[in-house]
Amino acid sequence: MRDVVTSFYCDVLRKQIDAGAITRSDSVLVVCGGPLDEAVMRQIGFTHFTVSGLDYDGARQDAENLSYENGSFDVAIVHAGLHHCYSPHRALLEMYRVARKQVLAFESRDSFLMRAAIRLGLTLDYEVDSVIGGKGGVAETGIPNFVYRWTEREVEKVIASFDPTRPPKVDFFYDLRIPIQRFSRSGNRALALAGSAIEPLSRAFAAVLPRQCNEFAFVISKSGAPHRWKGAHDA
Repeated sequence: MRDVVTSFYCDVLRKQIDAGAITRSDSVLVVCGGPLDEAVMRQIGFTHFTVSGLDYDGARQDAENLSYENGSFDVAIVHAGLHHCYSPHRALLEMYRVARKQVLAFESRDSFLMRAAIRLGLTLDYEVDSVIGGKGGVAETGIPNFVYRWTEREVEKVIASFDPTRPPKVDFFYDLRIPIQRFSRSGNRALALAGSAIEPLSRAFAAVLPRQCNEFAFVISKSGAPHRWKGAHDA
């Protein structure tokens, strides 16, 4: 069984490196980070990275109010962290502000199948099980966070509003992650067995119906040409 937590994470990062969009020597900031992110950065081979979070021994940073200057890092990354913020949009824009080249975000996608899964009780709107010892909820409090799920158009509109100087250049990636551990904890043996049986087929599902997957990554590049407004004049 493949490592469903890190495989998609690593795959997208490697694709950006292989495409020449980023390099392993780039300066990287990870927000809402932790030990998993640090392990992935080392596995990929980044040589200059900072893993930050509200409650992490690396760099203590609030993703919604980063202390860094504009363009302080080549790349900004978040993995399953924006939905733990009071304002996921604000955190994303803070990442965009401090990044020179690229922003990479790994979050859940809003889709028909995801909404159906919520209604069937296969997944949750609020991450109740993320709270342990009074931490792990929204902004590392003991309050379970709402799982904010994104769409492609929403990402593009948020960036276009924040940076009207250039059209958004965003690439999207998809994968399906079956929550086998959650199914096992539910006590429903049939559901747990079904999840284990379906998981090996997840890559095929992602290829056929990518926009119905629950694993969603968007890569925002800041290399696009600026707008040339017809009829606009310099002040």
